[in-house]
Amino acid sequence: MNIIAGQGLAGTVLALTLLERGEEVRVIDNGHRSSSSMVAAGLWNPIVFRRINKSWLADEVIAELESFYPAAEPLLNARFFHPMRIFRKHGNALEARLWAEKKPTKEFSPYLANDGRNPDPAVYKSFEFGHGTVNRAGYVDLPVFLAAARKYFAGKGILAEAEFALPDNADALNNFRFEGKSVKRIIDCRGYKTAESPWFRYLPFGLTKGEVLTVRCKDLNLDEVFNAGFFLQPLGNDLYRMGATFNWSDRDEEPTAEARAELMAKFRKHLNAEVEIISQKAGVRPTVQDRRPLIGCHPEAEKLCIFNGLGTKGVMLAPLFAKVFCAWLFEGIPLPDEVNIDRFRSFLGQESPVVDYPAPRKRK
Repeated sequence: MNIIAGQGLAGTVLALTLLERGEEVRVIDNGHRSSSSMVAAGLWNPIVFRRINKSWLADEVIAELESFYPAAEPLLNARFFHPMRIFRKHGNALEARLWAEKKPTKEFSPYLANDGRNPDPAVYKSFEFGHGTVNRAGYVDLPVFLAAARKYFAGKGILAEAEFALPDNADALNNFRFEGKSVKRIIDCRGYKTAESPWFRYLPFGLTKGEVLTVRCKDLNLDEVFNAGFFLQPLGNDLYRMGATFNWSDRDEEPTAEARAELMAKFRKHLNAEVEIISQKAGVRPTVQDRRPLIGCHPEAEKLCIFNGLGTKGVMLAPLFAKVFCAWLFEGIPLPDEVNIDRFRSFLGQESPVVDYPAPRKRK
């Protein structure tokens, strides 16, 4: 039996991938308490707007997510996959120039397009540097996806609603049984809570608190995501999700007035439209200092694995790396060095490197 601890995005995608392979799975979750997946916008975007580059492994991850999520919809009897273009307001002259230069190239033409619209000046403030469209983007409605998967797992009798506590020594872990059955492996997918585990405390999580607003704006009439250093994601009926903030020092899950003010200031910088705040949510993302997932088995306990650290691009990365993880587990195909937790083996034995970790430098 494979135990998956945590039914957030990572645990759900991995469980579905294991089940598709015919593996025995048991999903243990505490009811989505402390799940950043329930707060996240679920956006995917193949483009990094800084210097107009493709996101890491964009071609591979986009192809996999465009296969995985649509196939999961009939299985889970729910609609949560929403391809949606991004309407990008260029931030400066360099961005506009790089967009124009890269758009016609073979590498970028599937993703970048010009935009012939004339935004209403009564709604949008000045587009000094122009704008463009990102194709092959969109969002996964994570609350719908996770709820549908939870119902599916419960219907198959493989969901246990409980807190999961790992044994505290290797002997107990290697002899661990669940509900009277021997356990082949335990896979920790508990998001940022994994950083508190004594087993994985040595891994350099760089946790980030993020906050989003749900707002009503009757003037926008958007059927695309608007991005201008923040995003507005249309939800229908004049509702939009607005986000997101990044806080590297605050690790609770309580919404703050500061984040609300920050997001509203960004809105008013770029839009004249009237807006009403409906709700505010906060969560802690399981990010990693080098911005790469954490995949592999604990160096001192082979039965204990981890599939975590997907960070802000979890919707994009989860389907591909669930397959990569399974190929390693069952076919012996080596994990890429960039995601293998062996890259942090020298940290083993250190105490809580996550505490007061500085924010990573932005990649060029």
